[in-house]
Amino acid sequence: MRLFFTLSLLVTILCGCSVTIDKPQSEEEKEQQSEEELAPTTRSELNVEGELVVEEQKSLSELLDSMLYIDVRSTKRWDAQPLQYLALGDSLTRGVGDELGRFGYTKRLATTLEKWPTISEVELDNRGKNGRRSDQLLALLEKGHYDNELPGADLITITLGGNDVMKVVKADIFSLKKEMFEKELEPFKKRYQEIIQYIRQHNKTAPIILIGFYNPFSIVTDEYTPFATIINEWNSSILEIAREDRNACYVPIADLFTSNDEMVYHTDFFHPNASGYEKMTARVISSMKACDIEKMSGGRIGFEE
Repeated sequence: MRLFFTLSLLVTILCGCSVTIDKPQSEEEKEQQSEEELAPTTRSELNVEGELVVEEQKSLSELLDSMLYIDVRSTKRWDAQPLQYLALGDSLTRGVGDELGRFGYTKRLATTLEKWPTISEVELDNRGKNGRRSDQLLALLEKGHYDNELPGADLITITLGGNDVMKVVKADIFSLKKEMFEKELEPFKKRYQEIIQYIRQHNKTAPIILIGFYNPFSIVTDEYTPFATIINEWNSSILEIAREDRNACYVPIADLFTSNDEMVYHTDFFHPNASGYEKMTARVISSMKACDIEKMSGGRIGFEE
């Protein structure tokens, strides 16, 4: 709004400037003018001579450029810094199903964060992999696979859980019982806690965003299945883990993928498409704000204006 008002004002001023072209000066007049020191305060004092009008227009042009320059830069704080963003997890982090090839929610989140006033740019390090489970990520961490990346990370996101559930499904798909998932839930929670503990050994302050997962079978059948309850229980365990760390934030996404009425699924009817990842990104951002990411990061990640 301020930029629009400034432009309107300057356009009005420019439109009000008139140009008068006098008859050519004689040599005597030219010499006299060159000897005089021209120090005009208003156009009326010099009868608005053509060459002075040109100088005046140049001054207004410079003023316009200056005001535009300041307005653009005002969206960033003077101490804005680059942000190192490390994304860990499964296919949701990798962005499988994103037909636009923007690494799902991670690249979209990075692009949004770059608009925030305290961040000059975001360097995304996406380490998501299809099919990754909690035991696999924990094993990689314990082997020191991310020891170089963790200390320098200013923001970390994690997606886990979907493949741990699918492991139970694949083990005995024709005789599934709720007890089978309940039995696996506690080991999953323990591994997830160990993952957070390992990260904190190498980075004590970076906000960690723990993103839940959804029930991909909800659009396959309209019949009641225990999967909705199972997914809720597993997501609740992730929420509890987030609450155990003062710089962690939980992001629920199960409700975003309960149907495909808004065309949020990829053609595999398992992963989100670009539209689904857009909604997922918006949820991550709103959850970060609700968790007060600015306070979590000590002002390092300030809210957008």
